[in-house]
Amino acid sequence: MSLRTKGIWMLALFIIFIIFTSFIIDKERSELSNDTAQIQAVHIAEETQFSLYMSVARAVLIVNENHGNKDTSAAARRIAIEIDAILAGLNGLVASHSSIANDIAALQKNLTDLDSHPSLVVIIDVRNNLHQLIIDLSDISAMHRKAESFWMTQYNRTFQRLSLEWTLFAIFGVVTLGSLVMIFITRLAWDIRRVQDRALQIVEGYRGEPLAVTRNDELGSLMEGINRMQLELRQREIQVELSRQQQFHKEKMAAVGSLAAAVAHEINNPLSAIVGLSQGMSDLKASNQCNGGQGVCQPEALQVQARRVMEITRQIFEFSAPQSAEAKLLDLNNLISSTAKFVSFDRRFRSIDLVLALDPQLPAVYAVGDHITQVLMNLLINAADASDGRAEPRPRVVLSSHRDECGVVITVADNGPGMEPAILTRVFEEFFTTKPPGKGTGIGLAVSKSLIEAAGGSIAIASELGAGTTVTIKLPATTPDIDHIEENKYARTGSR
Repeated sequence: MSLRTKGIWMLALFIIFIIFTSFIIDKERSELSNDTAQIQAVHIAEETQFSLYMSVARAVLIVNENHGNKDTSAAARRIAIEIDAILAGLNGLVASHSSIANDIAALQKNLTDLDSHPSLVVIIDVRNNLHQLIIDLSDISAMHRKAESFWMTQYNRTFQRLSLEWTLFAIFGVVTLGSLVMIFITRLAWDIRRVQDRALQIVEGYRGEPLAVTRNDELGSLMEGINRMQLELRQREIQVELSRQQQFHKEKMAAVGSLAAAVAHEINNPLSAIVGLSQGMSDLKASNQCNGGQGVCQPEALQVQARRVMEITRQIFEFSAPQSAEAKLLDLNNLISSTAKFVSFDRRFRSIDLVLALDPQLPAVYAVGDHITQVLMNLLINAADASDGRAEPRPRVVLSSHRDECGVVITVADNGPGMEPAILTRVFEEFFTTKPPGKGTGIGLAVSKSLIEAAGGSIAIASELGAGTTVTIKLPATTPDIDHIEENKYARTGSR
């Protein structure tokens, strides 16, 4: 979810909250309006009843004034006028208060009697009915006061509830939405700081664990980009280091080759002379002029030693000769033998038994010879370093080759101290080494793994504490199509 989408969701939640709050508040306001309307209705009914009550009171006064009047007809007319006014008010009140229906009927009868035969008895009956009406109107007034009290209580409760809901919704909105915004901004700022710190660490050379991606928005994409940048930088640095190591190896081997060629040239000249002299001695011996082959006349021993020196110089020359940087068919056994012979001159192998167990039926493999040489030298030197300073049991390194169903297998096994499982899992990591400073950079096995995999093979290490270490290299025995090789060579030549 992008930051924009999150913002839209937060806005949508805010709008939903406002709509929900408005709905609740509107409902409460409707109840409050209803309570107000009921109170107003009660007030109107009270005002109507008060007017009617005043009319009845005035009629009672008129009745009392005319009670002793001898002119009953005149008194009846005045009283009838008041009763008409009272009946007009009562007819509007009877719809909501049926209890006054009897009062209305009694007053209507009194009104008829006053018109038909006015008398003191009728006037007294009118007064009694008016007194009863006052009692009934008092009961209605009590009902109105009770209704007014009820609706006022309802109004107060609704108003208090509305005020409380307003307060709670305001607090909830401020606290919840404010907290969400603060959490969002705080986490965003924290993650931006993490990205910033990691970018600075990468610039300063950090190549450890990648940054934990904890988001799925644009900032999460930036985190993934930082991790990809770190990985790309690490891979490029590894490639640069591999190229540097390979270039250094080539330059070193070229320097050794130049030195070996010069040494071989300088040694071969006197050795040729020695061989020539020894041949002359052999001729003397054949002509019986060598005192029976005794003393200094031992040409065979001289020739053996001279040929041994020449063989050594030839091996050095062949090993140090410039190798092609392109893959080609290799005699793997010959390459293994010459590498082992060359490495055996290292002082670290003076106390080590270097044993070769090569399969004579080994097929040719298609690889870069200099790369295989570099890998074998790394493995042999590692085996020698593992046994450095140990006399018993006598250090032993076995370099073997054989064929299996997958191709060609080369093993380098030593009887050194072995490795712990925690170290064994990290041996192919770049710049990881257990050697003391100055004896290793931690790049040798990483380079070897890269070179073997580039040749289509694999490399694995098995080790056990106290039992030694075995490195197994597997290379494919199948060779590419010759026509395809020639086509590639032609294409490379044409491109140059």
